[in-house]
Amino acid sequence: MNLRFAKIAALFSVACLFFVLPVPAGLSATAWHLFGVFAALILGLILQPYPEPTLLLVVTTLASIFVLPIKEILAGYTDGMLWLTLVAMMIGTGLKKSGLTLRLGLLLISRFGKTTLRIGYILSFIDLLLATSTPASPARTGGLVYPLAEGVIDAGSSGNGAGRQRTGAYFTLLAYMASMLTGALFMTGMGPNLINVKLAQDVLGISISWPLWTLAALPGFIGFLLTPYIIYKLCPPDTTAMTEVRARATRELAGMGGVSTSELIAAGVFATILILWSTSTVTGIDNTLVAFIGITLMLVLGVLEWNDLAESKEMWSFLIWFGAILGFSAALTKLGFFSWFAGIIKLLLPTTGLNPYSILLLVAALAIVPHYFFVSYTGYVVAFSPLIFSFVAATDIPRYPAFFVLAYLMIISCTLTHYGNALGPLLMEKGYNDKKTWWGVGTLLTVLHAVLYLTVGVAYWKLIGLWY
Repeated sequence: MNLRFAKIAALFSVACLFFVLPVPAGLSATAWHLFGVFAALILGLILQPYPEPTLLLVVTTLASIFVLPIKEILAGYTDGMLWLTLVAMMIGTGLKKSGLTLRLGLLLISRFGKTTLRIGYILSFIDLLLATSTPASPARTGGLVYPLAEGVIDAGSSGNGAGRQRTGAYFTLLAYMASMLTGALFMTGMGPNLINVKLAQDVLGISISWPLWTLAALPGFIGFLLTPYIIYKLCPPDTTAMTEVRARATRELAGMGGVSTSELIAAGVFATILILWSTSTVTGIDNTLVAFIGITLMLVLGVLEWNDLAESKEMWSFLIWFGAILGFSAALTKLGFFSWFAGIIKLLLPTTGLNPYSILLLVAALAIVPHYFFVSYTGYVVAFSPLIFSFVAATDIPRYPAFFVLAYLMIISCTLTHYGNALGPLLMEKGYNDKKTWWGVGTLLTVLHAVLYLTVGVAYWKLIGLWY
């Protein structure tokens, strides 16, 4: 209890500091005070004196009393990405209830599951394949890939609670990290990638095509191949060799009999969602609308009942805390805080007397470090990409290397926290992972990819003629 009070006192002190310090020039008092509350909130997500939903409700209440009308913060609950992620969770529940994910999990184990690591690679490569055409990670990984992982977790941990926890932690952490990495390997891997491509053309005068983006990402493919093994070592599953599990999976699969009607319907909905998400850039159908189409079909066709969704604590916990944190971020953006902050950083950045490699290091730092304060990758790109592109334009650094360091590391730095992308809260609510391991692995992978792009990447880009 004393430790909890110490954590609360630390959060309170951080917030109060911004009410005592003078308001900087060019910023409103409301924006300054709200950022103080937001900084305390981020610290609270690290220290966790209360579970996330409780913490967010408390902080939202206090912010609404002392800083901003509550309707401004509740605006976060109208965010399309929030609802895309929530409905993707619902779809995953339907796939699981139908028995389809368990069947597919048993199939993966019985056919390919010599080791847990091997299955980890298979699931990662499925995400890699989908990233070529599905630009929303909550949809791609949360709605399509992770349900397969849950089938493997269910099939591989029968009757073993502790083993299930460790195996679930491995596959859940891997699903998130792999999704962020595959999102960086393809221009269509994340929707906001196209914003960076447009800024590259407008500010730097360079053209980035889909093949060029992927060609230049070779160092990222190296990091991607290393990632399942790294997580396997840092967050080991309960079972490594799966000889016994594989035999049990074969028996359970035989015991399931033929594919049920519910599984067939779920598979049809799954295929429909996959096709619509994969072709969204052509058809123009919104990714969130696709998710709503999928869950509507599941409810109407009887794969799911409303009570199945109403009883899911993880979904509603996610809605409460992630909607609130999105609201804080949106309010700060509306108040001009991030634009002001970007301007301050721009004034502090040196633009003369630096060699190209020093500038690349600065670009890498700018792409990574501010991500701790952002709960939306889109918001991060919108707020900070123009700043970094403007900085690059004011230097003599070769344009293509600077662009790729920025574009790739902005996505990869989503791994730093469990809230850096909407997929993180979805997977964290599964209850398998602790924040210390999540943040530690994310930091390691971010540093690894920064080193890869600043060493192998520089040499490779020179070799293929992109150093200009």
